Amino acid sequence: MYAVSRALVEKGGVPYAEIVASVASVSAGPGTRANIDEFTKTTSRGVQTIGGAARGKAIIILNPADPPMIMRDTIFCAIPEDADRDAIAKSIRDVVAEVQTYVPGYRLLNEPQFDEPSLNSGGQAVVTTFVEVEGAGDYLPPYAGNLDIMTAAATKVGEEIARKSKDVTLSATGGTR
Repeated sequence: MYAVSRALVEKGGVPYAEIVASVASVSAGPGTRANIDEFTKTTSRGVQTIGGAARGKAIIILNPADPPMIMRDTIFCAIPEDADRDAIAKSIRDVVAEVQTYVPGYRLLNEPQFDEPSLNSGGQAVVTTFVEVEGAGDYLPPYAGNLDIMTAAATKVGEEIARKSKDVTLSATGGTR
């Protein structure tokens, strides 16, 4: 939804976005299971504050399939009927490429799908994006993409904080340590 919001800045952004996260049941431990409501509330807020949607919703599905499935997310965004679909699709591809720099198993499963306004979508056009997150398989199994993406994102944030801290220190000391 961030990618769609970025492409729709001039049109007022995304009025509504929804993410449906399907994860392998075995990758959801007791902490996740005990905090499903917190996950949906926090993720819904993230859809709004980080993703840029005016309203957001999150749904998690714990799939008991055996063998375990790779994490998949379906992302729905309401868009203006006259939105530049090429710009939206490009923005989505760009954001996927950016995420892949720190989450190699993050991939777009197919091109974004655009639907015309309908009663089912509250009279709004919709873009739907399907992504998959396969874990690296180093410490966690490949089906635990939901855990890998959090670990990779936390590592990326830590690296960015360290880099900015180093930049501030270097500029404060005139470029020397």
